[in-house]
Amino acid sequence: MIIKSRKVGNSITLTLPEELNVPENVEFEPIVDSKGNVFLKRISALNEERVRDIHQFMDQFKPLMDKLKDK
Repeated sequence: MIIKSRKVGNSITLTLPEELNVPENVEFEPIVDSKGNVFLKRISALNEERVRDIHQFMDQFKPLMDKLKDK
């Protein structure tokens, strides 16, 4: 299967055929390598536990960030 890029407004679009079974409303991170190959990396949605872990990690550095913000 071959797909072709096309211009839509100020963007270049690649349309993925339905047979690839890519679900709707899923986020992907585009990655372009040194040869111009484009890869799409699926971004997993964060669950509540993961969000809590991130906030807990960030809270460890809050006192330091508060000290540095005025310098």
